[in-house]
Amino acid sequence: MTPLRLGVFAGCLLLLPAGGGASERCAACHPDEVAAYLRTGMGRSIGRPSALQPAGAYRHGLSKTSYAITADSSGMTQRIARGGLSAEYAVDYVIGSGNAAFGYLVSAGNAVFQSPIAYYAKRKRWGAAPGMERYAAPDFTRPVTPECLWCHAGRPLPLPQTVNRYEQPVFAVAAISCERCHGDVRAHLGEPAAANIVNPAKLPPVERDSVCEQCHLSGVVRILNPGKSFGSYRPGEKLESAFSVFTAAQPDAGRPFQVVSHVEQLALSRCAQSSKGQLWCGTCHNPHAEPQAPSAYFRERCLDCHGPTLAADHGAPARDCIGCHMPKRQSWDSGHSAFTDHRIAAHPARTATPAEEPPAAIRAWRAAPEPPASRNLGLANVMVGRQRNSPRHAANGLDLLRSVEDEFADDADFLEGLGTAFVLTGEPRKGRDYLQKAVEAQPGHALRRLSLAAAWWELGAAREATAALEAAIRLDPYLESAYRMLARVYADTGRPEKVRETWRRYLEHRPRSIEARRQAALAPGALDR
Repeated sequence: MTPLRLGVFAGCLLLLPAGGGASERCAACHPDEVAAYLRTGMGRSIGRPSALQPAGAYRHGLSKTSYAITADSSGMTQRIARGGLSAEYAVDYVIGSGNAAFGYLVSAGNAVFQSPIAYYAKRKRWGAAPGMERYAAPDFTRPVTPECLWCHAGRPLPLPQTVNRYEQPVFAVAAISCERCHGDVRAHLGEPAAANIVNPAKLPPVERDSVCEQCHLSGVVRILNPGKSFGSYRPGEKLESAFSVFTAAQPDAGRPFQVVSHVEQLALSRCAQSSKGQLWCGTCHNPHAEPQAPSAYFRERCLDCHGPTLAADHGAPARDCIGCHMPKRQSWDSGHSAFTDHRIAAHPARTATPAEEPPAAIRAWRAAPEPPASRNLGLANVMVGRQRNSPRHAANGLDLLRSVEDEFADDADFLEGLGTAFVLTGEPRKGRDYLQKAVEAQPGHALRRLSLAAAWWELGAAREATAALEAAIRLDPYLESAYRMLARVYADTGRPEKVRETWRRYLEHRPRSIEARRQAALAPGALDR
């Protein structure tokens, strides 16, 4: 019997504006700051496609998939072709500043998906979107989750208990606005004063750093507190008021280089360690403006501390501090882009790093209070165990979750994590019981039913697994992973016509899906497993 696995996926070209929210109101009193901010990477975080976006073509060799991209004043269209089948998608949003790359989002109903291709601006060429280089059948099927959009957009409006479905329009505020760092601006707009607006530089170190960490610290995994969302965090609070970030327990300079790990890298630097909490992102970065001459600008920041000793340390001081001590490096998760290494090493590594293996152990960047601390660490270990196929992490997570079980008897995330841990550690019957409780705690949550289906299938109960998957599809007809798992159950139980029927049902909602069209047309003896 085939095991069922649930995978979770979480020079610049100008864009047409997609709405600035608070930034527009702030501009009345701070026009220069807002105008400069809107030219920064954060200010250009998302937008509508325009004729200024690049046209072109790309071929994904592994899957033999071809793409053709057109862009004009009416927007952008991306065409995909593989195995004699093709489809076209109108791009709804362009995501990313273009400092490194642009990604693309498309919609189906109220569900949002990521394009399998991206444009790498520095190299001026198209390629596979990060993480999709090794896909055997790439298509417009990767769900765009709220966790993703909270770091790339202003204020998305996700529908509760869904993976990638949103209100219409998708955003209350599209681009990242002033509120992301300065908090709710309403009181300040009513009575402008320094006392009723958050200034990150004036906050205590933990609260100050949390403002940047909300997007620039991804770690190995991030876990929400009970009842919280990624939009629950408010500037001025500790990040752990909403969620915890988990990193490798033994970080070192030899670990694989990751894109969104600026905070981890900086913490490893001698500069940060010697500053006793004084050095932070804002020491060198002005979030309201991008420097016109970066080498000179950042050299001045370095000289603020190192000016008196620079001549003694450097026989012939170079003019580009960051070029020597913070070089750009290829990360394992960035596709085809290089990013600045914030370790500020005396002799930095310059080579590309391999794909990351799961760390031997993980730890909270900063622990939440107990009992959520043990809950969150347990859930993080279970997630690593599932995503990285690591029994060690799953077992660690199981022990932690069982130690605080009484405190979280009604917590659906906790129940699903505990149930998944039992399944991963060879006790699917116990796992099924907890996963059933998780479904009962949130009966409208389609994805939890996939976890329950996997437990039933592990027990050899095809009928019950099928029922759970059918319920998931009724709740979310755009959830491709539910159809895929259901087709797997039917294929493994020798019901080829039901496999084709499953894919035909998916085509009712995603009629352009190449893989679904191919599967639905396969001859009875040729079904993929």
